[in-house]
Amino acid sequence: MKAGSIMRAHFGAVLERTCNELRGISCLELEEVAPPREEIVSSRSFGSMVMTAAELGESISTYAARTGEKLRGQRFLCGAVHVFVQTNRFREKDEQYSNGITIPLEEPSADNRILACAALHGLAIIFRDGFKYKKAGIMLMDLQRNTQRQGVLFDAALDRARSVRAMAALDALNERFRRDTVHLGSAGLVRRWAMLLENRIPRYTTSWGGGLPKVFAR
Repeated sequence: MKAGSIMRAHFGAVLERTCNELRGISCLELEEVAPPREEIVSSRSFGSMVMTAAELGESISTYAARTGEKLRGQRFLCGAVHVFVQTNRFREKDEQYSNGITIPLEEPSADNRILACAALHGLAIIFRDGFKYKKAGIMLMDLQRNTQRQGVLFDAALDRARSVRAMAALDALNERFRRDTVHLGSAGLVRRWAMLLENRIPRYTTSWGGGLPKVFAR
């Protein structure tokens, strides 16, 4: 009886595959090229109910910056921006409303300003006055590698180069100091709508400043 069959008989198929892999017999197919991402999403529930288009716009601009940062970090461009809003469906006494819209871009981009502009345009279309909004967000769609940009009829290469430099400078400043040191004016300053963090669990694996267990503190 072969070694692999013995391992299967006594320990199961998983250990048999492990044994074969250690002997150089491939049991798992590996993807030579990872499949491209389909979308990037940023969405949060608000810390308090939002009723104005201005505050919704601040949140949408902030989420556009978050997704734009991820987009550039993964070297992608976005071809369309989907924006959505919704009320709290668990508050049955409140009138309910939810809606979303997709805004295509003239050409793929990873510029926070362009993403936010498209998202705010979509928000202006779907916003309805008189509702208590609990959540909003944006989704970047039609993603493509930044090395595979498709040209347009009136190609503004100079403007694109300026955009790349501007976003590189923004990312460098926010990484050196802290996130949102430099941000879009449409994202606001007070941000009353921001999600409450009092009950957030300690960030043991992601934050030195606020997440280290107290047992290590001196």
